[in-house]
Amino acid sequence: MNLLEINALNISYSKSRVPVVEDVSFFLPSGKILALVGESGCGKSLTGLAIMRLLPPGLEVTSGEILFQGKNILSLPPEEMRKIRGAKVAMIFQDPMVSLNPVFTVGTQIAEVLEWHKGLSHKEALAQAARLLAEVGIPAPESRLKAYPHELSGGMRQRVMIAMALAGDPLLLIADEPTTALDVTIQAQILALLATLREKRNLSILLISHDLGVVATLADYVAVMYAGRLVEKATCEELFSRPLHPYTKALLEVLPRPDKKELKPLPGQVPPPGARPKGCKFSDRCPIVRKVCLEKEPSWQEVAKGHLVRCFYASGA
Repeated sequence: MNLLEINALNISYSKSRVPVVEDVSFFLPSGKILALVGESGCGKSLTGLAIMRLLPPGLEVTSGEILFQGKNILSLPPEEMRKIRGAKVAMIFQDPMVSLNPVFTVGTQIAEVLEWHKGLSHKEALAQAARLLAEVGIPAPESRLKAYPHELSGGMRQRVMIAMALAGDPLLLIADEPTTALDVTIQAQILALLATLREKRNLSILLISHDLGVVATLADYVAVMYAGRLVEKATCEELFSRPLHPYTKALLEVLPRPDKKELKPLPGQVPPPGARPKGCKFSDRCPIVRKVCLEKEPSWQEVAKGHLVRCFYASGA
């Protein structure tokens, strides 16, 4: 069963109606990890925020549906959404120094979540907060409860954010670039932690990242996003063994490998909303662009079971 299903999601600026995220559809089965991958500015984080119904002011969902446990959360009243947010669906962000309140101890901040969602007393909540810190690999958790965010390393702060997200026992965890600000060693530890938590808690995880290398060993499914649209969807194994969209191939080309003598950076940048090409959104950067790409938006092709690509020439024709 799919825990999360997004159908034809569109997000636009409220006043100008300029589209930011267009026709996004994907599903996430229970207990699985889906990686949403693309460069900054592609609309990945906005998609995650739309699931939480936390879009920034000036942006709104204009059409589509977001089904969580079969229920369209976009149609829920605010009170009912508050019961889901944090309790059944939680989100961790890429910069915990911004997300954590600098004037409160980490124990107080985790305890607040437990008091709100679980109805625990402050004393009970602090005891449970210590157990959560231990679960995410923080040593001497009781003493760390008294620490302020600035007293912890970047990796420790991210573990605190994960502990806070787990406090409500969510079914779905949205991890928005959870390793971006961390060095390679700590990055690997956080990814390993997410994998362990998935197995232990049967968590479903939507992992948002700009780096295909980060998701290679963790994700079950991958959806590649460019300029507000998904351009390729497949299982992780299928996508890495048989990338078809030129953008997916370009993202893989910048990954370092022992057998690779030089990296091939992708020239240009993601076009902003309102300035995207008329036809294929990748046409101004694509190495195999042809006339039809400039005039028409390609539709989905299913090249193998579960492997879909939005490109006229994905098969090499």
